[in-house]
This record gives sequence, structure tokens and C-alpha cells, in this order.
Amino acid sequence: MTATEPRDDASAASRMDKWSVAWTFLALALWGLFSFLLLADHGPDALCRGPLVDPNPSEQCRDEALRQWPALLSILSVTLLATITAAATTVYAKLLNRLSHAETTERDGAESSTSA
Repeated sequence: MTATEPRDDASAASRMDKWSVAWTFLALALWGLFSFLLLADHGPDALCRGPLVDPNPSEQCRDEALRQWPALLSILSVTLLATITAAATTVYAKLLNRLSHAETTERDGAESSTSA
């Protein structure tokens, strides 16, 4: 791409905006999963409380691997990574959108001044 070729910032901004929405939905879904695993009752007949409600469960409640703290912390780390990526892509999409509008406004202003 040379300096005289017009850049297609509008399509790049639109594409990044779609990616930011996808990352945001993924982060929300992961936060929902993490909250469910942390708070919901489980086990036989839902006798076991969530790990946040009952941090020291009975022996029969320790069988589920996803309800143990190491698994919960790994899910939390993936959730935080998706949240940070969603925030970064959202900021980048907004920046690209502003740049494309500024370039379009600048180009339209230059064309109107040369035609007058």
C-alpha cells in the first residue's frame, strides 16, 4: 500500500468491532460458567454447596473435579484473559472507527476545497 492509495479503515473498523463483540460474549459466558461453578449446589440430590458458600465440603462432595479450587482458579485465569482481550479489542475498534471517520472527513474536505 502506498501513500496515494486509500486505506480501507472503515472495513477494518467494522471487522474489529465484530471481533470485540465476540470476545465480549465469550468473556460473559466464561464469567457465567465461573459463577455457576463457584456458587451453585451440586452432587447427589444437590446436597453439596458451592465452593464459595462451603469452602470445606464433606467427603462425598469432593468428587467433582471442576468444583475444586485449582480448576476454579484455572477457569478464572482463562476468564480474565478473555476479559482483557475483549477490552483491548473494544478500545482498538473504537480507535479504528474514529480514525476512519477522521480520514473520511479530511478527504471530503480536501475534495470540496479543490472543486470550489
